Amino acid sequence: MSETAVPLENAVDRDKAVEAIGSALREVLGREIPGLHEDLRLFDQVGLDSSGVFELLMGLEERLGIELDTDQLEMSHFESVRTLADFLLAETGA
Repeated sequence: MSETAVPLENAVDRDKAVEAIGSALREVLGREIPGLHEDLRLFDQVGLDSSGVFELLMGLEERLGIELDTDQLEMSHFESVRTLADFLLAETGA
């Protein structure tokens, strides 16, 4: 295994990323998110606001066992569950 490879136990796949997003959203918003799917828009449809973004990121780091580079974050990463999952996968090299 090369030094840059992500160990299997820390690998993040798309399903795990989407599941973590849903779980973190439920915690941040304090309610269930019925019908969670990748095209669900985080601000418009789910009700995430700018103050919840930081909590969401902390929850994702905890659930996935990763540390995100917040310098790479853009508001476009929070457009939908899909764009946030794409960002998480890019950050973990999956």
